[in-house]
Amino acid sequence: MPLKPIVREALLAAYQTPDHTLRRTSEGFRGAAGRTFTRRAINWLEESNLANFDQRDFPSTITLNPRGIAQAQQLIAPCAQAGAA
Repeated sequence: MPLKPIVREALLAAYQTPDHTLRRTSEGFRGAAGRTFTRRAINWLEESNLANFDQRDFPSTITLNPRGIAQAQQLIAPCAQAGAA
């Protein structure tokens, strides 16, 4: 499934956290370090059925579901294979 670049970045940012979760801050959603993502980008992630909000109306976290984890692994796999070659 083709993902918008910002959704791909949010997916990979969530995947890189220990619990595969982005947390709401005053600036938007972010992982342990790095970029902050707007609610719109996070909505695309949820609408693509790759992650789930902890609460629908006013979420404080979004966590990758098994489909999102698998998608992130597929995105990372070509990079890992290229590095091993």
